[in-house]
Amino acid sequence: MSALGAALLGLVLAAGAEARGQMVRVRVLERLHPHEVLLAGPETAAISARGDALLRDGVEVEQPLLLPEGAWTLATPRAAARRYRGRLSARAAAGELQLLVELPLERYVAEVVAGESISGTPEEALRALAVVVRSFVLAQGPRHAEADVCDLAHCQVLRGTGVSSEHRERARAAADATRGQVLVLPSGAVAEAPFHAACGGHTADPRQVLGSAGSGAASVADPGCPALAWAADVPLAAFRAALGPLLDGTGPEGGSLDPAQLDLVLGAGGYTVRVVERTTGRRARGDAVARALDRSMGWGRVRSGRFVFRAEGAVVHVEGSGLGHGLGLCQAGAARLAADGEGYRAILAHYFPRAALR
Repeated sequence: MSALGAALLGLVLAAGAEARGQMVRVRVLERLHPHEVLLAGPETAAISARGDALLRDGVEVEQPLLLPEGAWTLATPRAAARRYRGRLSARAAAGELQLLVELPLERYVAEVVAGESISGTPEEALRALAVVVRSFVLAQGPRHAEADVCDLAHCQVLRGTGVSSEHRERARAAADATRGQVLVLPSGAVAEAPFHAACGGHTADPRQVLGSAGSGAASVADPGCPALAWAADVPLAAFRAALGPLLDGTGPEGGSLDPAQLDLVLGAGGYTVRVVERTTGRRARGDAVARALDRSMGWGRVRSGRFVFRAEGAVVHVEGSGLGHGLGLCQAGAARLAADGEGYRAILAHYFPRAALR
């Protein structure tokens, strides 16, 4: 089949799915690992996990527990209540609740745009983000057991709280204005389109960072995005513990790692694409290293995939610029382009020159 034929077939299939009311299944409250949740909505109940048994109001019930479509409030002892509109289901496993919200695709797109953007984002930037969010979830396929995505950043953030009604309405308008539109690769496949908060002036090349050409994105200059420089001092022991498991092949354990023996392979835009141990040749992906170091510091300290580091006694000094992995759509840069008068189609063409809007 030709690329055009594949693209047309994809459009027919997508149109049919939309007509049938395509749904997205989202695992929610993932970061909280809840064992007890109070539900309020079409029904009211206290559900909890006791080992692999699911209890509703203290009585064991069959799994999964299926609850009807509606506006649901989920409250846990350790966090603010979350609110979702959709069909809800629950399971218990190893003393934790696994909660799924199923909602229509376009409602999901609107809610993610609301949660992943900031108040005051220009309309055309919100529209560009809506296309990217829709493309990502349709291209990926299920990323979790019994769910298409979860509510965390490695999928797409579905907050359920902390979004103003005004911003939610603007996000819904952006989803409606781009309804059904996705980024398509020359092969006809929907692009696995990523986005991030701020590139710091230049985006990364997904082929170098991920070894994949499936995103439709490229490394592009983005002078409208501020540098956003940052720095963090990671204790040497934490640095070794974070990096050791990531290095492939055989060699010394993490406790023996010498930061002075690690070389950084930089790619387009100054992003670290590989960390290589000079003595053994073991290597790790740069974006994975950034995430592991940030996790070791409690999140929010090692902020992007554009970084360098050096040992300074008992700490490793890490510094860089930007916020996020630097791949695909830069939200800060897109907002600046929109403020300068660019429409969402031009914004998408800037960040995804290897894909077309369909």
